[in-house]
Amino acid sequence: MTKSLHHLHQSGTFVLVNVHDVGSAALAEAAGAEALGTTSGGHAYTIGRPDAVGAISRDESIERAAAICAAVDIPVSIDAENGWGHTPEEVADTITALHEVGAAGASIEDWSGDSTIGFYDKGLAVERIAAAVEAARNTGGDFVICARADQVMHEGPDAFAGALDRLQAFAAAGAGCLYAPGVDDEPHLRTLAAEAGGPINALLSIHGPTSVPDAAAWGVRRVSLGSSLYQATMAAFTAMVREAVGPGTLRIGGEPLDYAYIEGLFE
Repeated sequence: MTKSLHHLHQSGTFVLVNVHDVGSAALAEAAGAEALGTTSGGHAYTIGRPDAVGAISRDESIERAAAICAAVDIPVSIDAENGWGHTPEEVADTITALHEVGAAGASIEDWSGDSTIGFYDKGLAVERIAAAVEAARNTGGDFVICARADQVMHEGPDAFAGALDRLQAFAAAGAGCLYAPGVDDEPHLRTLAAEAGGPINALLSIHGPTSVPDAAAWGVRRVSLGSSLYQATMAAFTAMVREAVGPGTLRIGGEPLDYAYIEGLFE
């Protein structure tokens, strides 16, 4: 039986495999993923847009979330960016809508996506997470709110203390998972695991310096891969196209997945 997303956060370490569409979701599940996350970057790039808050509408994001959730039998957490709204009420509405389309969780950023606003001030950021947590509780299930403190990703390692302070406040507001993208080294991940106040998500990347076993040993509960799977996939695609239109040998990449296997995922 598939474990709930909430249960997966309670012990051990699991990989939240980030997918960008129904096809990648089905393939990830078939390959053994226990849970999926969406990637705003992967979604944006597949429809020719930048990875920026507001580049894809709330309705478009929820529509894709619904399709992914319907295609698999494992939990899906949605990259909800800033909740597609600045106010706590808008964030709560987003959580309710995502639950209604089958999502098991969502991440909410404290970066507004608007350069004139920047980061939400701490008080508002906490109110937004509290509203998301309350909306999740009202669903009657184990919907997991992953609260993001994005300072390190935007401002560098010197912003770590501020990010930790925010994660502690988000934990006190009831967030079920805590996430500071940009933090992937041992000392800082150990600090987050010990002091943030709840299960930690670490963003790792393909060919990055930190492995899943490393993160597990340092106390991380959940490892996500962000857009790096999509980027690696597109790097392989680009290399194969260059080989096909250049030397033309077609001795490129690994063995293609069998047509019948892929078709079978969608029967």
